[in-house]
Amino acid sequence: ARRAPPPPRGGGSHEVLGLPPDASELDVKLAYYHLALAYRPDQSGRPDAAERFAEVGRAYSSIMGEPWDDAAGVPSAAPTPAEPALQPASHVPAFPRWVHRLSEYLERVPQRLDLWLMPSYSSVIYHHLRAGELAQALCTFEEMKVEGEVPSHAVYEMLIRGCTIAMRRVGKGEVPDHLTSNMLKVVMRLWKDMHEMERRPDYWTYNELIRAFGKAGAVPQALELFEHMCGNVRLLPEERAFNSMYEMCVLSGNYAAALQVFDEHEELRKSLWKPRYTPVSFSLLLAAVAREGDDLHKRIQQLPRVLALMDRHAVYPRAEACEKLLSACIATREIGLAAEVMSLIERVGQDVDPEIAARARRTIGEGEGGAARSLDEPAVEAKLERRDSSSS
Repeated sequence: ARRAPPPPRGGGSHEVLGLPPDASELDVKLAYYHLALAYRPDQSGRPDAAERFAEVGRAYSSIMGEPWDDAAGVPSAAPTPAEPALQPASHVPAFPRWVHRLSEYLERVPQRLDLWLMPSYSSVIYHHLRAGELAQALCTFEEMKVEGEVPSHAVYEMLIRGCTIAMRRVGKGEVPDHLTSNMLKVVMRLWKDMHEMERRPDYWTYNELIRAFGKAGAVPQALELFEHMCGNVRLLPEERAFNSMYEMCVLSGNYAAALQVFDEHEELRKSLWKPRYTPVSFSLLLAAVAREGDDLHKRIQQLPRVLALMDRHAVYPRAEACEKLLSACIATREIGLAAEVMSLIERVGQDVDPEIAARARRTIGEGEGGAARSLDEPAVEAKLERRDSSSS
């Protein structure tokens, strides 16, 4: 990949992008993509990356006549979710080593053919995207259309995926930076162009579009698209689409929306389609149920459903997840749910924080004691009434 030329300080908008004043709109877009991707603060190691990133975005907005928002100019170095990221499971090879060697050989065959024959536009776009050269891939796509070649369905899908990967995920309470916003615009142009070229989107294309909406924080659009998939037999979602929806809702703080997706998941499982649950699905659902928020008391009521479903699939929460569930139950004074989680911890043998476990047992004990006292009160009152009547 080419190294990004350092944009000059204090120059005009075209100078910042390293372009002459008479540069075409396509040249402006390609220069912007290249520089913005090179100076992303969450990936660039340069100390002045955030300043350069904002400078490039401001110059691009000025040339294109678009409004500029300072909040989108200098994002934080990385998203700061309310909870730590999920820990990946240990790697277990699914196939023998010779299968991987054969797969690598078969993957090299078309690459060698491209060296011997004239490579196609589709192949060039694919190799650019594999190398992380999104700007060059988009440039090749524009050349492809100028030459009159109709892009295939796979080309559109590859480019949408490449734009989605280039986005920075928008966390709870954050706004998308200018690169993420512009990447979403590119995705929407590709989507529109796909329909104009009569390339019918399939399930995988819809799933990539949901992921793009999710990373850009466009939750309502993603929910609308997901509803369309659920109502179309040809596009019925399976576990990948559901996990994309769960991830988007949880990381953006839309926990109630994640539980709505859960209801849709359960409804589809009553049909012949039966989309599966995965451990990732359950982890995200537990987060949606137990994360702090105004409606935590309402969301925590869904915990028995999730735990019963996990038990049927022989999947159990880790110790960290159990601790968060206990904390949520204690915070909402859900004594019965806290007792259920403690029973699960003892049955599975999870090693949770002793302080949290002691606090949960103390809360459960206080709740059970209060319930016992409330049950004894009518009997005590009746006994006093009988004593008063006999004395009178």
